[in-house]
Amino acid sequence: MGKCKKRTFYKSNSSYFMTREEAINNVFKIFSKHTKKKDNLKDALNTISLFGLSAEELSEGGVSYENLKALGSAIE
Repeated sequence: MGKCKKRTFYKSNSSYFMTREEAINNVFKIFSKHTKKKDNLKDALNTISLFGLSAEELSEGGVSYENLKALGSAIE
């Protein structure tokens, strides 16, 4: 790796990276809001598919059973 790439890599903002725990918290926040917009639900589904979150992980994270059933085949 060249000097420029190393410098860019180490200067990168940590807010671009999301841990699995943060992903579960994001999904929980989206489902806990009373106003569910299509864009928010799309973001939740994208996060679930990106991280391969299971129903068990989401239920431990606080997502309700009704929301898990509504997701259907989108989760493992």
